[in-house]
Amino acid sequence: MKKASESLILAIDTATPTQSLAILRGSRVVFEALANRESKEGPGLLSLVDAALSQCELRIGDIDRFVVSRGPGAFTGVRVSMAMLKSFALTLDRPLYGLSSLDAIARTAVAPFCVTAACIDARRGEIYASFYREVDGRCEQITDELLLRPEAFGELTLKMFPDMPIFCIGTAFPHYGDCLTKINPSLCCRYAAPSAASLGLNMVEAYEDKLPDQSLESLEPRYIRIEDFATPQPFDFSTPGQFRKSSEC
Repeated sequence: MKKASESLILAIDTATPTQSLAILRGSRVVFEALANRESKEGPGLLSLVDAALSQCELRIGDIDRFVVSRGPGAFTGVRVSMAMLKSFALTLDRPLYGLSSLDAIARTAVAPFCVTAACIDARRGEIYASFYREVDGRCEQITDELLLRPEAFGELTLKMFPDMPIFCIGTAFPHYGDCLTKINPSLCCRYAAPSAASLGLNMVEAYEDKLPDQSLESLEPRYIRIEDFATPQPFDFSTPGQFRKSSEC
């Protein structure tokens, strides 16, 4: 397997309504695209991949490594992109890495002498969040991935980081920015969508000579609000009229 720094990488993040796709050669981003998944006129994910490869004069078989957001975020979006890249990875016998959308957001904003909070709108009046700091030029996570109401998030920042500047970035803003700054005036909030390029760069840094931590079969989305994930139930054929069986079956 090629080193990550020498690989051609396709990264996709669909944890929010904004689909993000990037193609990288090692640490160099050669193509990046964003598309609104909620728009009926927006492109489907497969057509977005096809268009990106065409723009770069590549075929899917040229990709050495695949990277996908494992969440937290939009459950359907994450499942669709993960299923698609699993099929590519299985067919081509390439590795697939599932990484955090919050880590990717934080990478774009972490800075010395302050705490960065990556936040994704979780709907239902809640926020997915995790806190980061810069250590030796790298983005280091200092909390677990959390699911909080905005009021609880603001109070947590006061408790954990008193009198410290905190830069909040992600899709939770501008929805909750005013509410949060009233609770903690030290918060500076800015909107940003997850970046597939950052997702790919995080993989390059963490997995230069390594295979993914999880096998293709065991890789699953990150569900913090577990009740939103419905496990498929076996179909019940006991009720007459539910099915028709051919005599040739």
